[in-house]
Amino acid sequence: MVATSTKPIAFTPAWREGDPAAPVFLLTPAGVVERSLMEAELAGRYNAGRVYSFELLAAIRSGVVTLLDGDEAQGRILELIDIEQESGEAELTPADVALLAEVRKILAASWPDYRDLREQMERRRELAPLVALRYFCTGITAPGVTFKRGLDGKVSEATLRALDPLEMTAAGNRAFQMAYLTEEDRGNSARPSSSGDGPATSTSDAPSTPAGRSTDDTGAKTPG
Repeated sequence: MVATSTKPIAFTPAWREGDPAAPVFLLTPAGVVERSLMEAELAGRYNAGRVYSFELLAAIRSGVVTLLDGDEAQGRILELIDIEQESGEAELTPADVALLAEVRKILAASWPDYRDLREQMERRRELAPLVALRYFCTGITAPGVTFKRGLDGKVSEATLRALDPLEMTAAGNRAFQMAYLTEEDRGNSARPSSSGDGPATSTSDAPSTPAGRSTDDTGAKTPG
């Protein structure tokens, strides 16, 4: 199912603007139902649903409690986790930040609850732009690219394969972002800023998005 209720918006990755051969993606803002269908596919088919900050925090705390049972450092680490959660890294020393980074590294290797959530976040970061592009792209003009739909009515695999990966991700990030814009937001963002044109990245376990207190890396802020 492809969004059809709103006029498509032309999008070109910022670094290709001014290039006569630059790709142009026609992206249609999603309706509420269409956005929910996209999220359902991410969560159901790909196990790439939103990961919320409280879930990640619970996994971190349970890992520290279990793996450091009887260790004298456990209490200090739990205290640092609480400080970081309440006040951010600004209230921590560089040594504290490094310690928590090492704790997360250990949990990612040794604690299934935390490892599974991190893997889910990575799946979402990689897949959300592609799924959004398949749902909400209604046309592509680019050298060597023929726009076609698959049997499901979405952008075909052959079309995706013909695209430059970075340009495809940038367009997918923008399509995902547009799915969470209000009508007023859309009116104020006819041209997306270059900060939203690149692939989504994250340096934190717990960023938030307009879709909720979620740690997904392809949230509406980019794109998690």
